[in-house]
Amino acid sequence: MKYTIKHTFNIGADDFWKKVHFDPEFNRALFEGHLGFTVFKVLSNETAPDGTIKRKTECAPKVELPGPAKKIFGENTSYVEDGVFDPKTQRFTVDVIPKVGADKIKTRVVMWVEKKGDKQIERVVEVDNTVKVFGIGGMLESFIEKQTRGNYDAAATFTNKWIQEKGL
Repeated sequence: MKYTIKHTFNIGADDFWKKVHFDPEFNRALFEGHLGFTVFKVLSNETAPDGTIKRKTECAPKVELPGPAKKIFGENTSYVEDGVFDPKTQRFTVDVIPKVGADKIKTRVVMWVEKKGDKQIERVVEVDNTVKVFGIGGMLESFIEKQTRGNYDAAATFTNKWIQEKGL
């Protein structure tokens, strides 16, 4: 299942990446505070001389899995985001690897921003999610899409407030 999520922010592209998306303080406030993740931990964060950023995070959102999914995956909704930001293309590509069921659930996210005006961008997030579980794969893909869209929408509201409060 492929889908796209878009949000507008009143900030320039460079500031978005440096002062928001990759900012540790912002990420803690967003994931631990606003979104209420039970785990948000940066496992590695490396910047190469050419500006390439490789970041790996462990995340555990508060999610109530549907009954059939619980039978297969248990209560564990944690995952690792293994991402690479390419400074040439200005794209952040992330493979989402669930702690349980990684052989059944594949998710890839590609994120970039497009200039909309002076100090205004649109963040574009393309998600490609496939669940290979006989009988419930489609239901789980729809569930994951709903959760993903909800988290991105909540994050966008928080991000705009953050940008305004920080004077970015």
